[in-house]
Order: sequence, then structure tokens, then C-alpha cells
Amino acid sequence: MVRHAVAVFLARETPLYVKLILGAGLLYAVSPYDLIPEWIPVFGVLDDLALAALLVAWANGFQVSGER
Repeated sequence: MVRHAVAVFLARETPLYVKLILGAGLLYAVSPYDLIPEWIPVFGVLDDLALAALLVAWANGFQVSGER
């Protein structure tokens, strides 16, 4: 699933708004600034993981030519 999400991001036929949303989600996940700080047990990391899972699942809804 993650490979497909990367392929969607790198594909020429992927719309710009999709690439922007995937890129912004990645920046949020690695950013030290979060809605829920990392020092809060469980929930601090959970918001990053949930966002990453949602973005990967959303990207898997797009078809990329050349993939099966």
C-alpha cells in the first residue's frame, strides 16, 4: 500500500492537488509541531499514525498507469 501511495505521488498523471495533500500530510507527520504534542502518551503518536494511514488509504484509491 505504501509503495502504491509513492507511485501515485510520483506519477505524472496524478493531479497536483493530490500531490499537495500527500506532501502536506507527510510534512505534518514528520513535523515537530502537532495538534496533539508527542509527549502526551499514546495520543501524541496516534494522531500522526492515523493521518498517515488515512493518506495511504486515500492514495490507494487512485489508479496509476503501468501498475497492476
